[in-house]
Amino acid sequence: MKISDMISMCFKNLWRRKGRTFLTVIGVIIGCCAIIVMISLGLGMNAAMDAMLANWGDLNAVTIYSGRSMYGDSGSSDQPVLNDDALMSLRSIEHVETAFPKIQVSGEYITLSAGKNDRYKASWMEVYGVDFNTLKKMNYEIDQGAFPEGTDTSNTVIFGAEAAYQFRDTKKRDGGYIWKEMLPDGTYRQPWIDPMTDTIKLSVNNTKKQNDDGSYQSGGRGYEHKLTCSAILMQDPNWETVYSVMIDIGLAKQLINDYNRLNGVKNSKEIEYSQIKLWVDDIDNVDAVQEAVEAMGFSASSMAQMRKEMQGQLMIIQLVLGGLAAISLLVAAIGIANTMIMSIYERTREIGIMKVLGCFISNIRIMFLMEAGMIGLLGGGIGVLISYIISFFMNKFGGGVMSSMLGTDGSTPISIIPLWLVLLALIFSSFIGLISGFYPANRAVKISALEAIKNE
Repeated sequence: MKISDMISMCFKNLWRRKGRTFLTVIGVIIGCCAIIVMISLGLGMNAAMDAMLANWGDLNAVTIYSGRSMYGDSGSSDQPVLNDDALMSLRSIEHVETAFPKIQVSGEYITLSAGKNDRYKASWMEVYGVDFNTLKKMNYEIDQGAFPEGTDTSNTVIFGAEAAYQFRDTKKRDGGYIWKEMLPDGTYRQPWIDPMTDTIKLSVNNTKKQNDDGSYQSGGRGYEHKLTCSAILMQDPNWETVYSVMIDIGLAKQLINDYNRLNGVKNSKEIEYSQIKLWVDDIDNVDAVQEAVEAMGFSASSMAQMRKEMQGQLMIIQLVLGGLAAISLLVAAIGIANTMIMSIYERTREIGIMKVLGCFISNIRIMFLMEAGMIGLLGGGIGVLISYIISFFMNKFGGGVMSSMLGTDGSTPISIIPLWLVLLALIFSSFIGLISGFYPANRAVKISALEAIKNE
């Protein structure tokens, strides 16, 4: 018997009992649709989790913190010194693309000012010395201006999105601060200074000479630097960049040395980095890089750690949801088996005639398996279409709820159905159909030809 003949007979037999076939297909549709929707929800939750963690920090980054202060105090940490030698070693780790060193210069030791006669001051501004060449790679985004270029960036400063609001008007009796708040016309109150046009002066504090307001006097012209703002960063959930400024890392080291010299700090140790952030080439290699960093004796952290823990919890949820959905498909498989067994009782005479006419037993088995597989494939196909419809409405009406819960921008869908899930659902539903039809097919080929012909 030709394969085309068997396919034709398969469709005719299913259509002849279309009521029973339709009811059986509905069971497969429900099971297949349940599995696709449940898995798509898990994929959506995983994508939303990654979006949430990306808002908290870089998923491809490993951060190493110094166990000592920037002025050489060892504290209680026994980890190695985070200096230039350590930076070279960290850069050589496999899969590390960029190392982003950072030196924190506390606002207690320097003063930023602007305006005529230094009228506007930010005495407690957090200042970070960084390598400007690595800013682009570390995903910092610019709102105004551009990243510093060239070899001489010693007099360049980059402002955080709201760092300008840290400046106060020293002539005001109420403290002179301006807070960022929305005005009735929808705009925001502007700070006292415009970093892009005003010259910023950075002065090293002389702690031996204190003013009446509690601030310190400058150490003099040799300890003052006039800076030009090249860029203002985009709003970022990382508070370290929102309310702080960045200067050249070489200038940061000079400021620390100037402060030690001006204030008589003796036996000052080698200047260490307060933080080094490693950018890894792929998120799947973050764990390996972190293990290599910790093997060197440093304390490291990454968002990948939290991601792995959350993924474990999501995996449990997906398994539970998938198990519940699999029950529906199991019921559908039983329905297919029942339909095929009933078909055998109704077609006993037909089976006997096929055997008498010399039809191969294998052809009879293939025909019944083909009918069962066709039911599974048809139910899977319709189930995929319905799953896409359900996913569309879930994303349209439920995406806002998910984004508000996780603090994302709402662009991450709540349900994701990739192509591999569609192909897997079609293959799995067809496989379930074949498995369900295996026992009825074997039973059909074992029927005696003579008894089958006698059967009315």
